[in-house]
Amino acid sequence: MKISNLLEKDFHLVEKKKIFFLIPVAIVVVTAIFMLVYGLVLGSPVNLGIDFTGGYSIDITLGTKLTDDNRAVYERQINEIFEDLSDENGESYGLKVSSIQLQGEAESASLHVLYNAAGDERLMDEVINPALQQKIQAAIFKIVPSVAHESVSGGGSKIVLSYNFSLAVDSTFTDVQKAIRGALDGTAVDSIERSEDARTVTVVTSSPVTDEIVSKVVEAATIDDRFSGLVSPGNTTSASFSAELLWSALAAILASVVLMLVYIAFRFELTSGLSAIIALFHDILIMFCFMVIFHIEINSTFIAALITILGYSINNTIIIFDRVRENNKSMYASGSSATFIANKSVSETLMRSINTALTTLLTIGMVAILGVRDIKIFALPIIIGLLAGTYSSICISPAIWASWKDRKKKDKPSEPKKELKKAATV
Repeated sequence: MKISNLLEKDFHLVEKKKIFFLIPVAIVVVTAIFMLVYGLVLGSPVNLGIDFTGGYSIDITLGTKLTDDNRAVYERQINEIFEDLSDENGESYGLKVSSIQLQGEAESASLHVLYNAAGDERLMDEVINPALQQKIQAAIFKIVPSVAHESVSGGGSKIVLSYNFSLAVDSTFTDVQKAIRGALDGTAVDSIERSEDARTVTVVTSSPVTDEIVSKVVEAATIDDRFSGLVSPGNTTSASFSAELLWSALAAILASVVLMLVYIAFRFELTSGLSAIIALFHDILIMFCFMVIFHIEINSTFIAALITILGYSINNTIIIFDRVRENNKSMYASGSSATFIANKSVSETLMRSINTALTTLLTIGMVAILGVRDIKIFALPIIIGLLAGTYSSICISPAIWASWKDRKKKDKPSEPKKELKKAATV
């Protein structure tokens, strides 16, 4: 049997509304449990980004040093620096990176880091942010030489340090020599020489050295490269601005929902509009539940994804209600229940709804797989919203419409007496 023929069958989806209504209820219950656990363990039931909680940003300009291959390494270093930053007593400030975004390209390439506040404004501005800036500058902008280590005759060792630039400046080479001798304190050093092109430094000792000592030599021979990049503070997002942003986002969503209700009520009927709006709230709720359960950060990107899904989901719902209106006017619908009409309409549009959802999912799925991290953050809630929107368009909104319509028919007084009276008159 062809899939198209299978989907054209009437599966009586509207009549199974109790099952379809229980599924989102179960998801909400599971979400409530996760929120309780996250609140007790992590201190916050929802992972809100600094767009809503307030926070800081810092820009790390790396230029041509930043490539697709080493970006993950830099991001890991940055996260470790934030986690390890502590006060005089060694207590961690509890800084948490919200997101790391790539900005610019080539010589202007930089990483834009968003992070939470770990104290009052004065502490952040006078203590934490300057310390953070210095630590990033010292940890990231360094030239680490590659190393080769071998034993030589007489029981000694030879350590060869290779740089990707020339140590032609005598003062730089002198500093490296001093640092290496300090690292080899207690070990007899025969010579520390540089090659003709000044790109290699060879250390010869008269006694063997361990791998641990070699590591100390490499660390000592690492050169600050502070002129190859820049760490600069970015913008500050205050808590009051975050609250304003949150209310603005909610107002935008509410306004769009109200306008959709007005349009559908005018284009079809009020019952259809209310059913569609309830389905939209279902989509919003499921997207939120997904973000909570997997503890994904909720920020302005999520709001953009949410508004995108509202437009997509209402389009699918309107297609079904358009078919409901046509079937409601047809001859075979005369005397039929609203459940029968809704079932018929869903069956006739089921193939179209599934094809549209699959086509969109394939596209956004490839974006989620192949896209950069920032695009993936936007794509993931879109995928959940697509699934929730398709589900609500097929299983939720037609069932709600049919329930209201059938209830009105039951409540409406029957008119057989009028027909009998008319027949008697004739």
